[in-house]
Amino acid sequence: MINSYAIGKKIYLRAPVEEDVRGNWYQWLSDPEITAFLGERWWPNTIESQLSFYNSTRDSKERLVLSICDKESDEHIGVCNLSSISWVHRNADVALIIGEKKFQTGTYAIETLSMLVQIAFSRLNLLNLKSAHMSSNPYTPLLEKMFGFVEVGRLSDYMFSNGSYVDLVITQLKRDDWAKRNGKI
Repeated sequence: MINSYAIGKKIYLRAPVEEDVRGNWYQWLSDPEITAFLGERWWPNTIESQLSFYNSTRDSKERLVLSICDKESDEHIGVCNLSSISWVHRNADVALIIGEKKFQTGTYAIETLSMLVQIAFSRLNLLNLKSAHMSSNPYTPLLEKMFGFVEVGRLSDYMFSNGSYVDLVITQLKRDDWAKRNGKI
């Protein structure tokens, strides 16, 4: 493990490095299969664009971007983040992408979200997490349900997906609810 920030059973999270940008990371965001349910997927990604994003987030206190790495091989398999962090209101948006297709089984996404939620509530002392997904996405609602995210809003016909407009579903997880579900209180 290299510079681990959080360690799980199969993965660990660490700060991204420039080698991640020059590896497969930038390619994941141009792959239509990987980005099928992302709102920001319409323009091809480049090393230069990814490097610009990487540089903009390195010292940010409003966005925590972490590389997801396989413990066994140290392979960079995805990214996750807490973004739009509000230190006044103590909330953030949560997102993750498993870019390496051989790791796109549910267990890697589940472990990543578990670790990211733990970081948000226990290390960063946030109170609320928000997530949003296209209503056509069959995977994210299952993952969110496992962690107790609840639907709090819906923007109808808001996102373009596979030739039609679909709803954007907004969900929330409160730290108190998470703590009760996980015996933290």
